[in-house]
Amino acid sequence: MKGAQHSRHSTAACRAYVGEATPAAAEYHCNDFDWEQLKQEAEAMLAERSALQQEPTSAPPGQQSLAPDSGGQTTAARLPLHQQQQQQQHQQQAARSWQCEKGCWEAFHARDNATARFYKERRYLLLEFPCLTISQPPQHFLEIGCGCGSSLLPVLKANPSCSVTGTDLSPTAVHMFKQAATTAGIAANRVTSYAADSTQPTAQRHPAADTGQREADAVLLIFTLAAVAPHEMAAMLHTAFQALRPGGLLLIRDHGLYDMTHLRLPPKQQLADKLYRRLDGTTCYFFTIEDLQARAEAAGFMTQECKYACTSLLNRKKQVHMKRVFVHGVFKKAD
Repeated sequence: MKGAQHSRHSTAACRAYVGEATPAAAEYHCNDFDWEQLKQEAEAMLAERSALQQEPTSAPPGQQSLAPDSGGQTTAARLPLHQQQQQQQHQQQAARSWQCEKGCWEAFHARDNATARFYKERRYLLLEFPCLTISQPPQHFLEIGCGCGSSLLPVLKANPSCSVTGTDLSPTAVHMFKQAATTAGIAANRVTSYAADSTQPTAQRHPAADTGQREADAVLLIFTLAAVAPHEMAAMLHTAFQALRPGGLLLIRDHGLYDMTHLRLPPKQQLADKLYRRLDGTTCYFFTIEDLQARAEAAGFMTQECKYACTSLLNRKKQVHMKRVFVHGVFKKAD
């Protein structure tokens, strides 16, 4: 019944694109279905897909399926040892050569998101992360990978005492964020934004140093960590850690394993375990909660919340129910 209620709310007519005047989100859904049940269904489907791929002839080592089985192992882990070694070597080479070029996100924003109509404002974040609504004392929030402002704009609108800093790899995205904030009537002294690559050593210092802003009360990584190569995630998390005040919070929402988009990606776009390349050149990683928690704690954070957010949506045009899986995390920097 809960899923049915969510479907009605999810399909309500609401444009809510970046910069538009829209009301605050009324509800936040994260338990519309059971992730463990979805896992069983997904693994059965992926196992069937893998079996079809391997007959009558086996694919080259790097093209074989990496679908996890019920024990958490990939199909590759059940191959003979020499084939496992070949496949692992191929995956490592592919992960290096198929890494998302830094220019892919700039090209995306300049081409596909040129009118800021690709992303809607994420108004639900205020319900998912209540700390974003704290007004006294005035809070300062930093978002790494702010894009065109789809996460920070609803925060600025709902919390008039806060200030924000947004950084993004794409200069075009940063420019669109500034424009959207101005259009929304946000005071200029509340918004700072600049282009930066937060996976590079030069970014592993206080990101506010260039802007005169104080340490952040919270850092947002909203669909950003999954967009960088796995070996670069530690550097991004370190940047977030350095930017926070003692006792500050890291807020993460990102792509979860067995999400609808994960299951729709063809094997030929898979670079490594849980890592895929989209057709536009950008990459996407699908987290388990154990993976996300381990990475955050390795960066020095303490875990407060780490769970799957499972949301059921209805495509009204096709009358198809879609199961979306995200990871939700709240991690704290020690006082």
